[in-house]
Amino acid sequence: MTAAPIILADLDDTLFQTARKCPDGSAEGLRLMSRLADGSPSGYATRRQEHMLSWLRIGQVIPVTARSRDVLARVDIEQAPAICGNGGCIIDADGGIDAAWHDRLLADARKAEAVEEVYAALTDGLDRSAFRHWLAAENGQTQYFYIKSERDHGESLVDVERDLAGRLPAGWRVHRNGNNLAYLPGWLSKRHAVKYLIDRLREAHPDTPVIGMGDSQSDVGFMDLCDFAMTPTQSQLWKSQVRDNVWID
Repeated sequence: MTAAPIILADLDDTLFQTARKCPDGSAEGLRLMSRLADGSPSGYATRRQEHMLSWLRIGQVIPVTARSRDVLARVDIEQAPAICGNGGCIIDADGGIDAAWHDRLLADARKAEAVEEVYAALTDGLDRSAFRHWLAAENGQTQYFYIKSERDHGESLVDVERDLAGRLPAGWRVHRNGNNLAYLPGWLSKRHAVKYLIDRLREAHPDTPVIGMGDSQSDVGFMDLCDFAMTPTQSQLWKSQVRDNVWID
């Protein structure tokens, strides 16, 4: 009997995106995929993406997203199991919080610099009229923070990332994609959470193929643990791979 695959899928800019990012000529037939907190539309899938998701559902789709659990709940996609908050929360198959994973993160965080202190140090002095920033938390634990530009689509974040680079504690990682600049402590990543989940899945289904899907450089961390990897050809990740490739003319 053939085992249906497990698909660990990033969401934003992989399976859907904002209307602004939708390809030219795809406006007709867009499917609403996500909403903002006030109920207004925020993310759309093209027909090709919708067909892709239907095909993926031959197997089991497991979201692996930077979205918090509350924000994931506003997406028209599978909710459990799921990995939220860049690995900061694992939702089990019954829809509950994986307590063992949460306890592991709490223990790891106690050994490192407080996220709140790093956040205060790095954002002190940022022009609030030009940049907004906030702490992200899951299950009562502060885990990382974001910076977004208020004056452009993220172009000015290049300068922010450069200026803050020398002040980042050892082990911390920074991820910039579009108008998102995220700062994560070393103990938090999609990769860590996916490894934990795959190890458990392999115990029950050792021969089931696992596919990783993502659009950004940071997604490579968890895609690398899967048997196969997929990325949109318009993504940050794919563009970095084809840049200066002599086989593309």
